[in-house]
Amino acid sequence: MKNYLFVFFAFLLCISCRQENNLKDQQLDVAVIPVPKELILGDKALILSAESKMYTSNERLKPLLSLFADELKTLTNIDLTTSTSELADIRFEIDTALVNDGYRIHIENRIDVTAGSYQAVAMARTTLLQMAHVEGKELLFPQVQLYDHPDTQYRGLMIDLARNWHSMETVKKLIDLASYYKTNYVQLHFTDDQSYTLPSKKYPQLPTPNRHYSFANLEELESYSQKRGVTIIPEIDIPGHAKSLVTAYPNLFGIKDHEENPYIINMGKEEVYIALDALIGEIALIFETTPYFHIGGDEARFSKVMEDPHVQSYMKSHNLGNEDVHELYRHFLVRVNEIVKKYGKRTCVWEGFTRKGQVEIPKDMIVFEFETNRYLPNELIEDGYTVVNTSWKPIYVVNEKKWEPKTIYEWNMWRWENWWSRAPSIVPIQVEESPLVIGAQMCTWEQPQELEFVSLRKRLPVMNERIWNTKKNIPYQEFMQHLDSTDTKLSLLVNDYQQDSLLVGHNHKEPED
Repeated sequence: MKNYLFVFFAFLLCISCRQENNLKDQQLDVAVIPVPKELILGDKALILSAESKMYTSNERLKPLLSLFADELKTLTNIDLTTSTSELADIRFEIDTALVNDGYRIHIENRIDVTAGSYQAVAMARTTLLQMAHVEGKELLFPQVQLYDHPDTQYRGLMIDLARNWHSMETVKKLIDLASYYKTNYVQLHFTDDQSYTLPSKKYPQLPTPNRHYSFANLEELESYSQKRGVTIIPEIDIPGHAKSLVTAYPNLFGIKDHEENPYIINMGKEEVYIALDALIGEIALIFETTPYFHIGGDEARFSKVMEDPHVQSYMKSHNLGNEDVHELYRHFLVRVNEIVKKYGKRTCVWEGFTRKGQVEIPKDMIVFEFETNRYLPNELIEDGYTVVNTSWKPIYVVNEKKWEPKTIYEWNMWRWENWWSRAPSIVPIQVEESPLVIGAQMCTWEQPQELEFVSLRKRLPVMNERIWNTKKNIPYQEFMQHLDSTDTKLSLLVNDYQQDSLLVGHNHKEPED
C-alpha cells in the first residue's frame, strides 16, 4: 500500500513540476484575423516542444489533428504527435452547447480547444497557427482565454476556373488561404464561354480538351476542402455564358441560329432540361457536403432566341406568351431550381432577373447581388430574397481592376458600390441591416492563376474581417499590423512569398450592354 501511495504522490509531483516548468514569464504579441470577439491575454507563455502531445476523444477530429500537426511543423519545424491520454498538451473537442461556428481556446498549463462543430474546430486551429511563436527550439503560445464566433453565416471566395485554367495545386493553395482566414465557402466557377472544366460521363464531349478536371480531381478537392473546414460550391453557368456547351453539342444545346448567338442554351427544348438534370446530378454527387449549387443565371444574351421554333412551341405550351423572352428566362430559372432541389441543394444565382415579371422567382433561391443593374439590393431585401453581397466595388478582384485593403476595410456588407458610370450603385447603395443579407463573397474573375494568390492574400482577410465582425473592432493601421504578422506565417505555410502592389487599378473596359 505504501508503494502505491508513493507512486501516486510521485505522479502528482511530476504533474505539478510540469505545470510550473512549462510556463514562461513572457507576454507574447497576439495577431489573430479575423479579430476575436473576446480575448483576455495573460502575462505568461506556454512552452511546448517536440515531446508535446495532442488529444481528442472525437474520431472525426483525428484527421484534423494530423493536418494541424503538419501545418505546425511547416510553420515551426516542431513535430507534435497525438496521444491516447487526456493529459495531452493540446486537446480538441466538440461541444454542441456552443453555437455551431463558435469556439473557445483556453491556454494555461495546456491548450484546450472546444468548438460547436467540426468547422469551428478547423477555424480554431488556424487561430492557434496565427498565435504560435518559435524561440530557438521552444514552441510558445500566449496565455489566453479566447472566445470567438462570426457575425455572418456566409463568408465566401469565388474563383474563375473557366476563363483561365487553374492547376490543382493553385486551387488547393487558394483553399488553404480561405481556410487560414476562416472563409467557409469557396465557389468554383467551373463553366463559361471559354471552357467547360467539369467532367461528364453522360456527355463526354463537354469537357474542354486540356482544360478540365477529372472526377478524381473533384473528389480530391472535396476531401481537401472539407478537411480544412471549407465547403465548395460548384457552379454551372446557364443559360448564358454557355458557349462551351453549345460548341460541344450544338444540336442539343444551341438555338436554331446558334452560329449567330452561341452564348445561350436553348431554353425551349425538353432535351436540354433532361441534360441539365444529368449534369447537375453528376456534380452534386461529388460535392455532397455542400448545401448550395450555383447555376449562374446572369448576363444572358437573348438575340435570336425568340426565332427558334422550339422556343416558340415551348412558350406556347407553357403559357408564357409569345413576345417576352424574359418570361421564358424566368421560367427556366424556376425549372432548374426544381432540378437542383431534387438533389438536396439550394439554388444560388447571380443577379440576373428583374423585379418585374409574370413568372415569379421563388424566394428559396439565394441571389448573389453584384452590379445592381437589374434588381437593386434594397428591392431584393424588401421582397424577401436571401442575398449575398458580391459588390463590384470593392470586393471584385479582376486583373488590374481591384481595390486596396483600406477601401475594403471602409466597406460594410450592407453597401453596394460600382465603378461603372451607368450602374445605379455608382452612387453607393447602403441598405439597412437585415438578416436576409447572410454574408458576402470576394470574386476573382478572368485572372491567370499566377495572379490569384498574390491578389487575394491581403484582400480576402480584410473582407473577412468586415463580415466576421460587422462592427469595426480596431483602427485600420492596427489591423494591417496584425495582417502583416499573419501573412508572414501564411507565406511559410503555402511556400509563397510574392506580394502585389495593392494599388487600385484603372485600366478596365466598361461592360457591354
